[in-house]
Amino acid sequence: MIYSYSAISTFENCPLKFKFAYVDKIKPLRKNIESFMGSRVHETLEKLYRDKLFAKIDSLQELISFYNERWKKEMHGNVFVVKGYEIENYRKMGEMYIRDYYNTYKPFDEGKIIALEKRIFFPLNEKYWINGIIDRIAEKDGIYEVHDYKTSLYFPSLNELDETQLAIYAIALQNLYGAEEIELVWHYLAFNKEIRIRRKSYEYVKEEIINKIEKIENAKKEGKFPAKESALCEYCEYQPICPLFKHRYKIDEMKAEEVAEEDGFSLVNKYWEIERKMEELETMKEELRKKLIDYARKNEVEHIYGGDKLVKIKFYRNLHFKDDKIVESILKKEGLYEKFSRLDFIALSKAFEKDAIPRYIKEKLKEIMEEREVIRLYLKEVKREE
Repeated sequence: MIYSYSAISTFENCPLKFKFAYVDKIKPLRKNIESFMGSRVHETLEKLYRDKLFAKIDSLQELISFYNERWKKEMHGNVFVVKGYEIENYRKMGEMYIRDYYNTYKPFDEGKIIALEKRIFFPLNEKYWINGIIDRIAEKDGIYEVHDYKTSLYFPSLNELDETQLAIYAIALQNLYGAEEIELVWHYLAFNKEIRIRRKSYEYVKEEIINKIEKIENAKKEGKFPAKESALCEYCEYQPICPLFKHRYKIDEMKAEEVAEEDGFSLVNKYWEIERKMEELETMKEELRKKLIDYARKNEVEHIYGGDKLVKIKFYRNLHFKDDKIVESILKKEGLYEKFSRLDFIALSKAFEKDAIPRYIKEKLKEIMEEREVIRLYLKEVKREE
C-alpha cells in the first residue's frame, strides 16, 4: 500500500482528504493564495540551488525576475484569498522572503547539494510504503541535512514543532544513502530564521505513522469519513467537494430565481423562520412564567386556575455547593467520594474510541455496548465571501 505523507498528515484534521491519500490523489479544485505563493517561492529557491550545481550563482535580480515570471504564468481565476488582503500583497511577501534568504545565505556554500526536489519512495514495513518530495538534501562534514522551506506566518517553539514529516525524510535518507547522522532543518522564510534538530534515531516516527495509516484503513473499511470543521477550513482547496461546503458552491453557481426553488435552500429558510418564532414564543412563555410566580406569591396560592386548565406552582429550596473542588476534596478525605461520584459515559466512550483504555477492558465493554446514531440540528448565520 502506497501513501503520500501530506495526505496522511491531514487525515485527522480533514478526513475527506483520505479519499485521495494514495499517490494518485485528485488535484485541488481551487488554490489558496498562501499555497500559491509558497509554490512560487519553492520553485525560485530550487532554481537557485540547481543553477549552483552547474557552477552558476544567480543574482538576486535574476531570482526575483524568475519568481515574478512564474507568478504571472501560473496565476489563474481559482486562486482565492481568505484574509482581507490583495493578491499583490502576497506577491510582495514572496519577494521579501527570497531577498532575505538570498542575503542571509549568499554565496550558498553551506554544504554540498545531494539532491533537489528529491522524490522518495521507501517501505515503512512489509505492508506500507511512503511517497514524498524533499525540498533539498545537503551534506556537510559527513552529516546529511534535510532542508524544508516554510512560508507560514507562524514561527513555532521547539515544543510546538512537528518533526514527523522531516523525520520520515530522515528515514528515507537512511534507506537511500545509508546515512548515519542526519540533521533536520526548517527554514521559516517569513522570519528569516531556521530551526535545526539532530536526533540519534528517527525510528520513533515509524510507529506513529503506521498507527495513522491503520486508522485510515479502518475508516475505509467502515465507510466513516466525518468532516471535521476547523479554523483551517476556509483555506481548504477541496471545499467544492466537501460535505460541509459543497451545497454552498452548488447554490452560488445557480441563477437567483433557481436558488429560491432549490430544496435545501428553501428548507433552511423555513426552518430558520420556525426557529425564530419559537424563540419569540419562548420569550413570551418566560415572561408569563414570572408573572404567574409573582401572582402566586402575592396571593399565597399554589394552584392558579384558568378555564379548563390550571398551573401548579411548587416552591421549594435546594442545596447548592459553591466550590466543587472543595467538596470533592472533603469527600475523598472521608472516603465517601466513590459513593457520590457519577460515571461519565461521554468521557468513557471517547476514551474507548481513542484507545485510551486498556485493550482487555475494551474487550469486556464491547460485550455490553451498542452504537446509536445521534442527530442534532443547529442554526447559525453563514458568513459569505464578498
